[in-house]
Amino acid sequence: MHYFILFIVRWAIILRHPRITFWYWTLDRNHSLPNPANPKTANDKFFWRKIFDRNEEFTEISDKLRVGSWLDRKGIHVDAAPVLWSGIDPENIPDHLLENGVIAKANHGSGTNIILRKAPDDREAFNWKMRQFLQKKQGSRRLEWGYFNIPKKLFIEVLIPDLVSELKVFTFGDRIERIQILYGFESEKGISADVWLPNGRGGWRRFPGSPKITRSANRPWPKVANEALELAQDIGRHFDHMRVDFLSDGDKLWFGELTLYNLAGYIPLVGDCPNEGVNTSWDLRKSNFMRIRHRGWRALYVNSLRKVLPKNEHF
Repeated sequence: MHYFILFIVRWAIILRHPRITFWYWTLDRNHSLPNPANPKTANDKFFWRKIFDRNEEFTEISDKLRVGSWLDRKGIHVDAAPVLWSGIDPENIPDHLLENGVIAKANHGSGTNIILRKAPDDREAFNWKMRQFLQKKQGSRRLEWGYFNIPKKLFIEVLIPDLVSELKVFTFGDRIERIQILYGFESEKGISADVWLPNGRGGWRRFPGSPKITRSANRPWPKVANEALELAQDIGRHFDHMRVDFLSDGDKLWFGELTLYNLAGYIPLVGDCPNEGVNTSWDLRKSNFMRIRHRGWRALYVNSLRKVLPKNEHF
């Protein structure tokens, strides 16, 4: 009976969301049909999160202006780049704030950053682009629900000087299974990156593959990485999965953001492999959806899913 209920729920999701289903089908190297009702891989668990886990905190932590309040409430202390201004009309940004190394951003998504090392040559063009940022519907194409209800704002943030790297830490509860470190933000060759995985002996080894969107950096383990791991673990223990991002000049860390849906909801190269750590460590029991009480078909579904979740994972 449990598998029958999961079968019905799976096909209900597939028929209700054919576009997302097709996208996940294309990401799977074996072109297996996704199973967001009884997920075994990280990619399918991202699909599951989009459908079921509508945790109210997801909106707050996805908001670049409000996530700091969440960190404060949890007693997690980490420096972040100072915000100099926020609002909804770029006309109201004082000219002097744009003169000395800042980033102009929107708070509700990715791809909405303008780096300014000096005042913009064409203020009207700058204002137009910022207004376009406010029109962006982040996550609508890939069903990234956490972004949908963020009150959209623009803001001006201090540009961290001499930025060397960005560290993306993949947490699963208090476990960390993957660290992606990006370099070369102003290099003519473009961004490079290394991916590090646990070596099974309390240390880390460089993943032989390279991230899909970059070339390999082949750099040594950075000295700020251990601090990043400790902070990410403090944050990650509140969730079933969270990607925690930091920025660094090589000596100091700054908080970047919390990301619910890596690359819109998948992990390159390993996200469709059930035996990889990013899959076996993701415990859906720790999700908000699985911890709250449900009625009707949702209660039947949660009970069925609990019965079939594997017992041999890192839970």
